[in-house]
Amino acid sequence: MSDISLIAGRASNSWKVTYSDLLTGLLAFFLLLIIKAEQDANTTFKFADQMKDVIYAKVVHEKQVRQLEWLYVEHAGPKGIKLLIPSEIGDQTFFQSGEDQIVINFIFYLRTVAQIIGGLELEKIPIRNKDIFAKLEASGKTVRINVRIEGHSDAVPLGRSSRFRDNWDLSTARAHQVAQYLIDETTIPESYFSISGYGPFHPLVDERNYDENRRVEIYLDIQLIEMENGN
Repeated sequence: MSDISLIAGRASNSWKVTYSDLLTGLLAFFLLLIIKAEQDANTTFKFADQMKDVIYAKVVHEKQVRQLEWLYVEHAGPKGIKLLIPSEIGDQTFFQSGEDQIVINFIFYLRTVAQIIGGLELEKIPIRNKDIFAKLEASGKTVRINVRIEGHSDAVPLGRSSRFRDNWDLSTARAHQVAQYLIDETTIPESYFSISGYGPFHPLVDERNYDENRRVEIYLDIQLIEMENGN
């Protein structure tokens, strides 16, 4: 084969090499796009859990800085970040026996918890993360932010003169008082709050009248949920 024929053959095949390199480059590019899209999706759908981790870290930090040994903080997983307020701190009592009104001297402790919760600025989460919320809504999901107040009591029956039917009713009323206080003391929308009363049915200690069973628990919860009818 002449030199001219050899050169011509090489020239005719050079486009194939260039085309192959181009396809390889495009394939690599699309693979990177797919990987990035999957990473973004994973980050988006894990947003609720990530926010709970952030909130937990902030609350623990505030507890340490303020030296609040009386405040129990726990990352309760699917239930949210748990803040437990005991029935007594030192010689101060949260509620009088059989009553739902917060004792005035206990307001100091509850105000401290309100300051910590208010400082989290839960109501600003949708605004600060509007791009993630938009992506979630496009896939039919959204994020629900909930401040859930749970009231608990001991198992000692209430007297006949009580304003409440039973401990279940009393624990719910106490949860309502705490929720109302937090609504008044923070800028968190009322729609973020929910309450429930468990009476003596979720005791911390298996004793009928043990003080620790008379308590209020606050859960700061962020959940990924399905949108209903596009809302």
